[in-house]
Amino acid sequence: MVRFGKGYGREAQMNLVFNLDGVICKEEDPLLMAHASPLVNVTEFMQWVSKNHHITIWCERENTLEMKMMTEQWLELNQIPYDRLIFDRPKNPVFVDETPPNARYYRAWGDNQIVDMLFEEWKEWIHTQEE
Repeated sequence: MVRFGKGYGREAQMNLVFNLDGVICKEEDPLLMAHASPLVNVTEFMQWVSKNHHITIWCERENTLEMKMMTEQWLELNQIPYDRLIFDRPKNPVFVDETPPNARYYRAWGDNQIVDMLFEEWKEWIHTQEE
């Protein structure tokens, strides 16, 4: 049995979140997105993954009806499976998944190091405001 860390594997369903442009398909000019090609092996891989896991596609594309319809048609045409499609993904996000005071204890996880550094900077700023 293949395992992907504690609690993951074929016996546990993962929630996989894929970006669309540059991960599933080539990044294209917005006018050419409808004609973009899936990247090598992506379609087959995602079809295989979808048998046991939940797939969310969270793209940076604009959240308009026209873009939504074009993207859904492209995914269907290229047989890319997904359970959820979300638009307006922020570029270069920093995910805050821990309270800022506790982030220092979990610096190795995700973006907590950035959150910890910002929290320390904020504390210094507060201190200068009190003087």
